[in-house]
Amino acid sequence: MLTVGQVSGLIAAASIVVQYILPLALVVILINYVGSQNNAVTWSIVNRTISTTIWPHLLRADSVNDRYSSRPVRVISWAMTITALLLVPSSVLAPLGLSEEIVPTGPQRVKFAYAQDTSSWGRVTMRRPELAFGRLCETGLNINCPGQYQGVYMNETSEGVWESVSTDDDSTINSTIPLNYTNMFYSATSNPGNTVSGLFDIQYRRWHLDRLDLYDKGATYAQGDFRFIENLIPQEAILLKEGLIIDMTDTPGIGFRNHTVPVGLEFGATWSEDLTWIEPVTQCVDTNLSIEVNFAKGADSFITNHTYFIVDRGAWIDLDMDELETRPWNDNQTLDLFGRAYKAARMSNVLAAASLNISLPLDSSAETLPKIEISEDMAFDNPTLFSYLDLDTLVIHELAGFEGTLDEFSISNTSDIAVNHEPSYPDGYVKLLALNYTAVTNICRGYYYLDDTHLDMRANNISYPAVDCGFILGPGVLMSEENFSPDTYTGRSTYQRKMYVCSTGMRASIKTVDFYYNETSTQLSSLEVSRIAEKTYPDDASKPLWAVEHSYERRMWFDPLWGLVNDSYETMEGFYTQRSGHLWLPMSPHLVLGFGEVEGIGTLAAASSFIRHLSNLYGGVSIGERDYSGKFEYSMVERIRPLFENETAASQVPSLIMTDGLAASLVGTKTSLSDSGAPWPASLAADSPANGFPQQLRVSPNTRVIRYDIHFAIPGLILLGIFAFALAWAITILVLYPVILRTFQNTYNQTSAGRLAASLLKNGSANANRPTCQWVEDDGKLRISFGHIDRTESDYFCRVVGTAPDAEP
Repeated sequence: MLTVGQVSGLIAAASIVVQYILPLALVVILINYVGSQNNAVTWSIVNRTISTTIWPHLLRADSVNDRYSSRPVRVISWAMTITALLLVPSSVLAPLGLSEEIVPTGPQRVKFAYAQDTSSWGRVTMRRPELAFGRLCETGLNINCPGQYQGVYMNETSEGVWESVSTDDDSTINSTIPLNYTNMFYSATSNPGNTVSGLFDIQYRRWHLDRLDLYDKGATYAQGDFRFIENLIPQEAILLKEGLIIDMTDTPGIGFRNHTVPVGLEFGATWSEDLTWIEPVTQCVDTNLSIEVNFAKGADSFITNHTYFIVDRGAWIDLDMDELETRPWNDNQTLDLFGRAYKAARMSNVLAAASLNISLPLDSSAETLPKIEISEDMAFDNPTLFSYLDLDTLVIHELAGFEGTLDEFSISNTSDIAVNHEPSYPDGYVKLLALNYTAVTNICRGYYYLDDTHLDMRANNISYPAVDCGFILGPGVLMSEENFSPDTYTGRSTYQRKMYVCSTGMRASIKTVDFYYNETSTQLSSLEVSRIAEKTYPDDASKPLWAVEHSYERRMWFDPLWGLVNDSYETMEGFYTQRSGHLWLPMSPHLVLGFGEVEGIGTLAAASSFIRHLSNLYGGVSIGERDYSGKFEYSMVERIRPLFENETAASQVPSLIMTDGLAASLVGTKTSLSDSGAPWPASLAADSPANGFPQQLRVSPNTRVIRYDIHFAIPGLILLGIFAFALAWAITILVLYPVILRTFQNTYNQTSAGRLAASLLKNGSANANRPTCQWVEDDGKLRISFGHIDRTESDYFCRVVGTAPDAEP
C-alpha cells in the first residue's frame, strides 16, 4: 500500500512532467501557426515563449551556447541550469520522506467495555450458573473434602464394599468451599482492578447440572463439561478467544482474561496487563531409534509389500542393564523435565534391547547396529508403531515397547538385574528398579515407591509437581535418495519416523501482556497482543506467594487446591507455600486414576482440569477423544512435521496438544473492571460490570503524527542553500545599486527580438529607451518578415513589410 509521502512524490513527479512537456507541446503548436511574418510585438512574444521552455536546450540553440560568452554569463547560466535540474529530484524526493504513524501518547485512565467473541468460541461458552463453587473429593470414597467435616464416613461392609454412613440427620457431603479457604484464595487477586486470575476466576467453559442425595442433602450442583471446538495448532499465532489468550507459537500456553477493550478512542490504544498464565512445558529426548517402512510394488502384481525396520542411530551406546536402577526424583519445584525424559529414554532403550534380544553392553567397537527387521507378526500386533496406512501422521502414546503384545513386556524377576537388586543405595536412599515400561513411566512421574498396583503412594504437597511421560513418533519422512519423477520411479520407497521420549509438566506464572487496540467500538477481532513476557520483580520479596494444599502424611485422594495468596496466609494450616516467580502445578491421584474425563468433579476447574488433560496427553483412556494425528487434517501434519527435526523443536508437540485442549475446556472470568471478590459462598455467576473505568489500568491512547526522513530532503536542502545564497546576493545588489532595476528593464526590452529587429531595420532612428507602451504603439506595429524561417528561403534575412493595421492595442 502506498504511503501519503509516496503518493505526494508521484503527484510531484507527474506535475514536473506536465510542467516541462506541456510547454514543449504548446510551442510546437505555436510554431506551426506563427508563420514568418508578424509584427514586432508578436516576434518578442514568440521569442519569450520559446525561451521559457527547454526547446533551446533540446535544439542546442544560440541562447544556450556559452562559447565566447563572458564569464559572469557562463557562471550564472550554468547555475540556473543546475538549479533547474536539481529542482526535479528535490520536488519528487522531498514528499517521499513524509510518513504518518499512529503512536501512543501518555498513560491515562479511559473507559473499558466488554468485548464479546462472536465466533464459535463465544457461542459455545455458556453463561455462569447461579450456583456456588463446589468441590468433591476422595475418588471412590464419598467423604468430605479437607476443611468440611459433616459427619459422613465410609464403612467397609464387606471386603471391597464400602458404604457411606451418616452420624446424624444433618450429616451430608458438603461441597461448599469453606469461608476461610474462599477468603484465602481471593486474598491476593480480589483488590479492585486486579487483572490476575485466582483459583475462582478460572472456570469451565461449559457445565452441566447434577443431583445426588448424598451431596449437599440432594441440592442441585454444577459440574464442568467439555467438548472440542477447533484445532488451533495449525494457526501458529497468538489468538484471542472468549476468556483466553492462547499462544500457539513455539511457547504454547494460555492466559486468563475476560476481554475488555477501551472505547471512545479515535485511533485505539496500547496498554499492558499482568495475567495468570499456564504453560504446558515439555522436554523431549531423542531415543536415537527410528521406525523405517519400505514399500515395494511389483511390476506384475497389484500387491505392495511392506517391510518394517528399527533403525539404530546410537540408541544403545554406553548402555547396560544397570541403567534400569535409579534414585527417585527429588527435583521438587526446580523440576528437571529434561533429566526425567533423558532417564526415561535410556531406560526405555534398555527394555527395547531386551525385547529385541540385544545383549547389553554392546561390543566396544560397535556404535550402531544394523537395521533390525520386524517380523510380520510383531508388526501386526503393534499397529501403533508399524503401519503403512497413516505413515504421515503423528503418534503420541504412553511408553511402550515394540512387541505390541497384550501383556506389557517385562524383564523377568529371575534376571540378573532383578536378583541382584538392592532396595537402597549405600547412603540409605531408596533404589528403584524399572523392569517394565509402566515402571519407567512412574519413575519419570516422580514416584518414590513401585509396586504391582502402580499407584502413587506419595502424600500430596508442593514438593511433588504433576509430570507425565510418554513417547511421540513423527510423521514419516521420505529418504533423500528417493525420487518420484515419472522417468526414475521404481515402485520402491523408504520412509523413516523418529521417536522421542518426553516428559510434561504444567507451570503457572504471572506474565505481562502488551495489548494493541485499533478500533473505537468493542470488537474483539481488533484487539491484538503485541508481546508476552515474564513479569519482572525487583527482588525476591516482591515475588508472588503460591499456596498448595497438602494431605499431611496420608496418601492423597483429592485434587489439591492451589493459587496465589497474600502474605497473611503464608503459614495457613493444611497448605504449603512458596514465594517464587512461578509454580509447577501439584500432583493429583487423577493423573493415573482418571478414565479419560477432562472436566473433573465439582466446579473448581483450576484444581481439576489441568491434571486431567495431562493424564490424557500420552494415551489416556478417552471416548471420542480429539484426533491430533493429522489423519483428517493435513494442516496439522504441515505444522508438526518440521518440529521432528530435533528434540528441542519436538518438545513443542505435546505442549501444543495440551494447550489446544485446555483452551477448549477453560475460560477466564476476570476482567480489568473486577472490583472485589464475591461474597461467600462464592458464586460462579459473580460477573464483572460490562463497562466502566478500571481502577488500576492506565492506557496510552494512540494519536496520529507526521514524521519526516531527512535523507529525502538532501537535494532540496542543496537547492535551498543555493536559493538562500542567490537571494542574499541579489538583495545586496538591489540595496547597493537601486538603479539596477532600470538597467534590468532596459536590457530586457532592448534585447527582445521584436524591438531589436525593428530598431536595426529603422537604422536606430527611434529612442531605444522608450517605454513599452510607446514602443508597442510605434515600432511594435511594424510587420517584420524573416526570409529564412520557412522551408522556401528568400533572398533576405529580415525586413519590414508594412504596418499591421489590425493590431490590437
